[in-house]
Amino acid sequence: MFVFQQISNAILVLLLILISFSATSEETIHLDRFNSGAIGKNVSYFQEIDGQRLTLEQAKLRFTQGNVKKSTGSSLTFGLGVPTVWLKTRIYRPAHLDLNYRLAIETPWLDYVDTYIVHNSKTLSAVSGGDGIPYEERPMQYRVFAFETGFEVGYSEIFIRVESKGPMVIPIRLDEVQQAIQRDISTAYEYGLIYGLMFALAAYNFILFIKIRQNEFGLYALYLTGFVFNSLSYTGQLHTIFTPNLGPLYQDWMDISLMITYSVFGLHFARTTLKTKMYAPKLNKFVVWVASSIPIGMLIGALFNNLQISMILAFALNSSFAFLFIIMGFKAVKNNIASANLFFFASVTAASCIGISTSAVAGILPYNDFTFKAIEVGMALEGILLAILLAERFRTAQRDKIIAEENARTDELTSLNNRRGFREAIAPLWQRLRHEKKDVTAVLLDIDKFKSLNDKYGHATGDLVLTHIAKVLDRTARRGDILARWGGEEFILLLPDTNQKEGILLAEKLRVAVSSSAIYYGGETLYITASIGVAGTHDSHINGKNVKAVRLEDLIQLADDALYGAKHGGRDQVFANQLALVNQ
Repeated sequence: MFVFQQISNAILVLLLILISFSATSEETIHLDRFNSGAIGKNVSYFQEIDGQRLTLEQAKLRFTQGNVKKSTGSSLTFGLGVPTVWLKTRIYRPAHLDLNYRLAIETPWLDYVDTYIVHNSKTLSAVSGGDGIPYEERPMQYRVFAFETGFEVGYSEIFIRVESKGPMVIPIRLDEVQQAIQRDISTAYEYGLIYGLMFALAAYNFILFIKIRQNEFGLYALYLTGFVFNSLSYTGQLHTIFTPNLGPLYQDWMDISLMITYSVFGLHFARTTLKTKMYAPKLNKFVVWVASSIPIGMLIGALFNNLQISMILAFALNSSFAFLFIIMGFKAVKNNIASANLFFFASVTAASCIGISTSAVAGILPYNDFTFKAIEVGMALEGILLAILLAERFRTAQRDKIIAEENARTDELTSLNNRRGFREAIAPLWQRLRHEKKDVTAVLLDIDKFKSLNDKYGHATGDLVLTHIAKVLDRTARRGDILARWGGEEFILLLPDTNQKEGILLAEKLRVAVSSSAIYYGGETLYITASIGVAGTHDSHINGKNVKAVRLEDLIQLADDALYGAKHGGRDQVFANQLALVNQ
């Protein structure tokens, strides 16, 4: 019985050792079976305690003792302001395989990265990098920490030490060099397409803002531009070109500054476009408060050189931005704001993608190619949808402008031209008639005893009479004649390519059409008459002057003088201005 118990205890201890080993040891990467990509699941790790920097030998001892953790994701994510991390993985290279590989940690803002390759307990290489290292001293002049290496036959160990005050996100990749180069090319095309699209949309809307001075177009352009620069910053591309040697914290500060810049512009764009102040004043004030107070808090953090607080505030604003976009879109839909459904769909799409990327960087979600680039994809989709929204707004604004201009030129009661519409319609025609020395005639018509009719039957009947006369005149006038309500009960026609004698004949036709048409109202039949004044040219002369030297106002005044003669001559008649017949 005692022997059986000892055997059971030994088996239990062995199982515990195996379980402990499987839980804490890394899984070896066999290069002959390895598929190029992330190696996070092959990594074990631990974090330094109390800021005590360990040497490589001390880290080796720690890994040997087994008090480490095994990574479960393709990338390792620890969150903000965490202690330095040590990582370890094992590589096996068979004798028949002799290739060079690129080892990369695809987070541009990591401050210091030290990598050691150990073979048979001997350190073969030590490589240091990160954005705290001058650009020309980095192992590769590249936007992230990376270096190329081969491996000795048999087993090698890779130890990596990562120190950073920014988000500790460690996506480790191992790629055969040619595959890494192809991936760089593909990534460049992807970013080029997204950035090109968004810059084009920003430029187009900025031009619209300059032309039409509507704030939402300018804010949208700033929003897109801010996002592109933010993306260029946190992917390391901006710093690779412009600021490679400004120190380990410069990129961190630049990243969060650009992050809040596009968030602030985006919030103001949303509330302006959706007119939130009209139907949700409390929400509008809250958005303004968020867009103002958090940047001020970050500025205070910068004055005290507290990166961690400023970074937490930046991520808070970025997350608030995504949620507030959705809330504002939802409120706009409820209040039937134009294009609100499209905005809501766009905001949900972008917010979801922003949430994925922000959560991945903050350590809430796994960090990989999809989660890291989700924000660019989401913003590009949102950019397209919002561009469609603004295009629809622009089209609606142009249509409303056309309608407003049309209303400004049209008499509301009769739907004929008003004075403004008449003059706008006449302007090019008058210039042609003067230039070509063509005949032209003006006809002014006034409804007889209209005031008495209004007083007797009321204004509703008066409006009916005006509408009726307008239809009669429009039916009787020739195609090409320009008809307008001149004011009150007066109407005007301009007859192009028509001399005064021809104009008198048409005026008589108009008079007869008016007097012979009856209006039936309230059981009564009303007959209306009109007085008409005519003034026109003969052989391209008016009042002895060549038509080229005569103003339109002169011609209308002559027709008005003739109308005065018709009214004082007994009404219901056509009267022509005799001055226009001089030199016939």
